[in-house]
Amino acid sequence: MKRSLKAGASILLTAAMMLSLAACAGSNGNNGNNGSASSPANASEASPTAAAEKPDPFGKQPELVEFTTGIAVSAEANMPPGESFENNDVQKWFQENLNVKPKVEWTTSDQNFAFDQKVNLLIAANNIPDVLGLSVEPNGLNILSKLVKAGMLEDLTDVYENYASPFLKESLAFGGPDVMKPVTFDGKLYAIPSVADVETAIPVIWTRQDWLDKVGLPEPQTLDDVENVLKAFKAEFGAGALPSQQNIFNSDTASFDFVFGAYNSYPGQWIKGPDGDVVYGSIQPGAKDALQRLAAWYKDGLIPPDFMMNDSNKAVESIASGKAGIFSGAWWATWYPLPDSVKNDPNANWTATVLKGVDGIAHARGYGSIRSFVVVKKGFKHPEAIMKALNVSQEANTKKLDWFNKLTFDEGGKYTNAKQGLLPVSVSAKDPYEITRRYKDIMEVLDGKKTLESADPETQVQVNAIQSYEKATDKLADMGLWSLANQFKVGAAGLAKNDVQQTLPAFIGTTDLMQKKKASLDDLEKRTYLEIITGKKPIEEFDAFVAQWKSLGGDEITAEVNGIVGN
Repeated sequence: MKRSLKAGASILLTAAMMLSLAACAGSNGNNGNNGSASSPANASEASPTAAAEKPDPFGKQPELVEFTTGIAVSAEANMPPGESFENNDVQKWFQENLNVKPKVEWTTSDQNFAFDQKVNLLIAANNIPDVLGLSVEPNGLNILSKLVKAGMLEDLTDVYENYASPFLKESLAFGGPDVMKPVTFDGKLYAIPSVADVETAIPVIWTRQDWLDKVGLPEPQTLDDVENVLKAFKAEFGAGALPSQQNIFNSDTASFDFVFGAYNSYPGQWIKGPDGDVVYGSIQPGAKDALQRLAAWYKDGLIPPDFMMNDSNKAVESIASGKAGIFSGAWWATWYPLPDSVKNDPNANWTATVLKGVDGIAHARGYGSIRSFVVVKKGFKHPEAIMKALNVSQEANTKKLDWFNKLTFDEGGKYTNAKQGLLPVSVSAKDPYEITRRYKDIMEVLDGKKTLESADPETQVQVNAIQSYEKATDKLADMGLWSLANQFKVGAAGLAKNDVQQTLPAFIGTTDLMQKKKASLDDLEKRTYLEIITGKKPIEEFDAFVAQWKSLGGDEITAEVNGIVGN
C-alpha cells in the first residue's frame, strides 16, 4: 500500500497495545528463546567499582524495587480468576528476573479521558505515583508540561543514556531525529516515548458482508455509499443508526473522523496549510463541509439522537446486539468491539476498508512522532529499574520473547483474551508504517513466496495465528485467536485496499498561551460542533465560530505555534 504524506513534525496497536499500553511501550541476536530478554535478565549489576563497565540494561536489581502507579482498566478486561494487573505470570517474571514490582494505587475507566482527569487532580494535589504512562492524545503533552514546570518529574537523561538497551534506542530512531523533542525540556529528558504507529490513526469502515450480500450492495467506498448502506440495513434488518459517540474526532472507535477525513479536514490538529503556515484544523473550510454532512445525517436519523451522551462502550452496544452492521473503527477492531458481535451472532462476517474522500482520494489523519510516554516521579530512588523494565517491554511488544508470546499471543495462551495491560510499565517503538508492511510480509508467507523461518518473530506469530485459526473446527472457541488472526487477515487488509494520503500534525504539544486560553476555546469548539450537528444552529454558525475563535485567542496561539515551528 502506497502512502502519500502531507507531513509536519512528526506501535503497532495490535494485541500488544491492547495488552500493554492500557497499563500505562539493541538487540544482540537473542529472540528470547531462553526465556529472557536480549541480555540475561538474571545477570547481576555491574560492579560500581568497575567504572569502565557499561551497566547491564537487563540486569536484576540487587534488592526488590517496588513502584506505585495508576492504570486505566477496560470494561472488557478478562483476566483469569484470581489474577489481576499486580498478580499474574508476567508480573512474576519481572519480579523474578528484574526484581521490579508494581503497586497499583488507583484505577480509572479507559473511557472519556478519565485517566487524564485523574492525573490532573493528582498534579494539583502534588500526589502523583512513582511511575505513569500517558497517551499523547488528547492532552498528554499538556500534562507533561505541567509536571515538568511543577518540578514533579525525574530527569531521565542519564538513565536513558546508560540503561536504555541498544535495541530500544535503535527502535526509537524510527520516530525521526526529533522523536525526543516533545519530551525534552531545557535539554533534559523527562519521559521515555513510544513511537507512533501512523497507520493506526486511519479510520476504517467495518461492514457486515453477510448483510451486504443480502441487500445486494457492494462494500462502501464513499460517504454516499455509507449513507445508502445505513438506509438499506435499516429497511432490511431493522438496524439502528450509525454507532456514534461524544468524542466526535480524534478517537479510534465510533467517531466521525472518517467523515472529516473525506473532506480532507482534521479538527483538533495543527496542520500545514496551503501556504506552508501551520493552521488549526477545526476552523478550516473542510470542517464546515463535514459538519454540514453530519447535520444532514442527524436530521435523517442516520446518527443516534443521543450520541453526545455516549462513550465508545455505549456507542458500540448496537454492534454487539445485531442492531448495527456498519461502523467506523480502528484496523484492530477485531479486539474491540467485534468479538461480542460474532459471539452473539456467529454468522456475522465483517469486512474492512478505508473510504475515498469527496475528491476520490482516501484521506486520513495521522499521529505525531510519539503516541505515548512514561514518566518517573522526582526523587524515585531507582529510575534505572524502570528503564530496565521498559527495555523488556520493547522486546515483548516486538514479540521477541517466547515466554511472553506463549502467554499473550499464541493459541490457547493464558492471557490471549485478557484485554488487560500485563506489562508493569511499557513503551513500544516500531516502524511507523509497520502494519501494511507486515501485512505484505504475512501474505508472502501464506502465499508461499517466502518461508516462515525467514520472517521476523512478529510475522511468525501472526502467521501461526492465522493458520491455527483456519485449521480450527470451531472458529469461535478461542476468541483471542479469532481476534489475533483477523486483525491482519481482515483489518490490515482493509488498510491496504485503497492508497491513503495521511496528513500528519505539523505541531504537537502545548504552548504558554494554550495553557491560558485553549480550554475555553475547546469548550467553544465542542459546543458549536454539537449544536450544528444536532440542528440547534445552522451551518452558517460555523463562520461566526471561526471569527470568535480567532478573536478569543486563537490567532495569538496560531502565531505562537508558527513561531515555535520556525515559520
